Amino acid sequence: MGFFTIFGTVIALVKDVPDVPGDRQFGIRSFSVQLGQQRVLRLAVALLRANLLAAAALLAAAALTAARSAAPAACARRVAVGIAALAAARMVHTEAAGVEPTDSAQVYAFYMRLWKVFYGAYFCLPFTR
Repeated sequence: MGFFTIFGTVIALVKDVPDVPGDRQFGIRSFSVQLGQQRVLRLAVALLRANLLAAAALLAAAALTAARSAAPAACARRVAVGIAALAAARMVHTEAAGVEPTDSAQVYAFYMRLWKVFYGAYFCLPFTR
């Protein structure tokens, strides 16, 4: 639950990054208006990367527990999902580096890729058991 709550928060933060001109025009004091687009995008990426790395670490611990309990299938599933979490963290980091926060098209494309990672995480959820 915590993982998806943080992920949802990140998606909401990234969605607001390109909306600064309109938010200012209509007096909406979003985080992007208050802190700046660059800072909010960096914060969102850092939160998501930390979230994915924490998930990978917890999955590694769960895999060890499964291995000690003579549950090789559970161990293998958790290792695979942990590797997927690490790959997602790397992808988010790499792709975010090329996003200019003031370029709405770039931010939107990055935002849409985050949704794909989000749905991928939901797909992996049953394999963590």
